[in-house]
Amino acid sequence: MDKKILAVLIVAIVAIAGAAAFVLLNNNGSHSDDKKSDYISLGLTNNYFPDHTCCVIAANYSFLNSNSTDAYKFLAGYYDSVKFVENALKDPESDDYKWLVSFSQTKVPGLNEQEVKDALSDITYLYADGNDGNLSNLKGDIQSLIAGLKKVGALQKNVDDPAAFADNFVDDAYMKKAIADKEALKAGSAKVRVAVITGDIHQIAIHVGIEKGIFREYNVTVEISNALNGGGIATSLINGDAQMGFMGAPPATINMVNFGYIDSESVKDASKAYNLVARVNSEGSGLYINSAVLDDPASKVLKRNGTAFYTVSGDDYIVTSANAKAWGGLVYGTPGTTSIQHIQLLTLADEMGLNVKQYMVGEKLSSDTIYWITNLANYNQIIGDKTISAGIIWEPQYQRVIQEA
Repeated sequence: MDKKILAVLIVAIVAIAGAAAFVLLNNNGSHSDDKKSDYISLGLTNNYFPDHTCCVIAANYSFLNSNSTDAYKFLAGYYDSVKFVENALKDPESDDYKWLVSFSQTKVPGLNEQEVKDALSDITYLYADGNDGNLSNLKGDIQSLIAGLKKVGALQKNVDDPAAFADNFVDDAYMKKAIADKEALKAGSAKVRVAVITGDIHQIAIHVGIEKGIFREYNVTVEISNALNGGGIATSLINGDAQMGFMGAPPATINMVNFGYIDSESVKDASKAYNLVARVNSEGSGLYINSAVLDDPASKVLKRNGTAFYTVSGDDYIVTSANAKAWGGLVYGTPGTTSIQHIQLLTLADEMGLNVKQYMVGEKLSSDTIYWITNLANYNQIIGDKTISAGIIWEPQYQRVIQEA
């Protein structure tokens, strides 16, 4: 099975744990309170999971059916916004690129110019799977996701037909029409409430569209609300606080299946269900590790306990059971248990035959287990917790951790 699909198959449905109060009692990862943690790169998720699905746009089902023109107008503006970002990134010498870097710094406070440039270069900005707006690949990913979740028993509700579920869940008709009817959609006016993740450069295109007046070309007013992660976005959509939302594909899918708002037969609750109507990006996260736990932080391939963390194959990083001694026995931070980053960490553990477990204060760490703590969504939380020996986080927080810690 393709690794980018496997990355969204293994999900732990667990209670969310706070991270700030943990203290690591382990020789391999302990740090004194007066010593600054020095985190360095353990590779991009692009290296481990090439072209993996990340963020998508979800829209409340009732909104789509009662305000379809509003949805078309928003998506037409978003399409143009993504095109602006794509074109700017193609030419680092252009005024548009320079503006994009400067603007991104205002939307993600605390970043320096180089961190923004590096973060932008790690992300592939998207609106769909094809120029016409189709989401056929996303439907295939959802099918594989549902099948895999059922196999490992991670779903609270059964999905009888993954293909039928994907057809009910992913609807590319709105993006297709938005692209095909762009000029006609400039007539009339609309207002859309959109939930986004705070400080997430993955989602910069919507902010660009607002700042550059691109949405105004379609006479649509975009009202932004913020959440800390994809789970928060899903809650906003379900509760009716937002009509559209930007979040990762895993939390989007988990909520619809486990709440039973969509199944293989139909949409069961039109007021709470949402559809996936567009892509936002692929890739764009990274893994970090404290240099203190490494054999030699300057080595080309990082090692711990005499074992390499991965084998390099072109641009890909391959992990197998032969790498388990490097990864096991450390505490890893993730943004949240339903985040794509958390799932990718669990996937790597599965590929190496390692157990996974939530870290509890004071427990003895075993070399055959990857331990995790979660709710770490930003730079300050990560570097402020001496428990963490390694972790995985989205851009641009990843750049801050490896460049500033």
